[in-house]
Amino acid sequence: MALKNSLLIFLTFGACIWTFNTNAKIILPELLAKQAINNIRFLTNDGKFTYYQKRSGSLLFSTNYKVKEILKGEIGTSYTIFSSSSRKKLVILQNEHFNNFLSLRAKEKIFLTNFDESEPREIGMGISPRLLLGDSWLSFYDPYSKILSFEHTTNAALKFSIKLNNRLNPYFIPQVIMTDENTVYYTDLNEEGIYGILEFKRNTTKSEVIYKAKSSMVKLEICLSQNQFILGEFGINFSNSGSIISKTDLPLKDFSKRENIYTSELNDLGHLICDFEPKNLVFIRNFGNSNIPSFDIANINTIDKKLTTLSEIKTVNNIINMDGILLTQEKGKYYIVKGDVDYKNTDSLKASDK
Repeated sequence: MALKNSLLIFLTFGACIWTFNTNAKIILPELLAKQAINNIRFLTNDGKFTYYQKRSGSLLFSTNYKVKEILKGEIGTSYTIFSSSSRKKLVILQNEHFNNFLSLRAKEKIFLTNFDESEPREIGMGISPRLLLGDSWLSFYDPYSKILSFEHTTNAALKFSIKLNNRLNPYFIPQVIMTDENTVYYTDLNEEGIYGILEFKRNTTKSEVIYKAKSSMVKLEICLSQNQFILGEFGINFSNSGSIISKTDLPLKDFSKRENIYTSELNDLGHLICDFEPKNLVFIRNFGNSNIPSFDIANINTIDKKLTTLSEIKTVNNIINMDGILLTQEKGKYYIVKGDVDYKNTDSLKASDK
């Protein structure tokens, strides 16, 4: 009898889930292509150029039905590719120990190549690379030495680095933006584990704290939206900190005079994307409550502050901006959140409208 009741409860619960999913207003199309999605590492928005990996450890570049091997590693090597809205450079991470050394702090080989090209050059070892200032600078982080390194993407002789203060959290990864050739803003942790935003000037090689979070239960995210500095403050776990997204014009004069464009009593996941569309920000918002969170992707307009829901999955924990196509991953599948493209039927020989 107990088994029968358990089975009945299970079937009823499954039916409720099926009914809920079929009644969802937002149905995201699945990302499909002419080859296995789990091998693809980067697709341009017109479908003309593809970077994909093979189990043999190779990273290949495909265009106009021509394929070229651009990097070779050990069997099982995994690759990750980063780009920006400037579309001038690509950053490639090569992890040769993806299947036998599981660590969030594992340093990977970093390569740099021109957009839509196949001749990468090795930069160094690190994690969390970022293209800055119109792809003219590249930053990456060493979680062991806690050094944030910067290198010019066309003149490798131009380099500098910043030593972080963080001593408490070995898994902390700083966020970085560069507003001009002399000014860098980045996040760090103080001796109490509280997030702060620091301004670094290359001409003086000095850092100055311009903002500090209210407590160690708040994480900070920073990014640039055209000529505006965007700050996201998101409560961690089950704290009652809530969420705030604010903006201020560049160059910074008085950081305390920011304008709030979004507030919530709930703790959002964040993961801000500021360069997907002009005057729009994308982030993961908590649509549930403090006891039962429900995470989905939201868009907020920085001018009229209008909030738009972009997904109804309820368990979103990632957003990917792949060359102007907004994606999310759920249960091993990739879904198109924003962007009008059909990679499966795109003819790579067809010229772009541009």
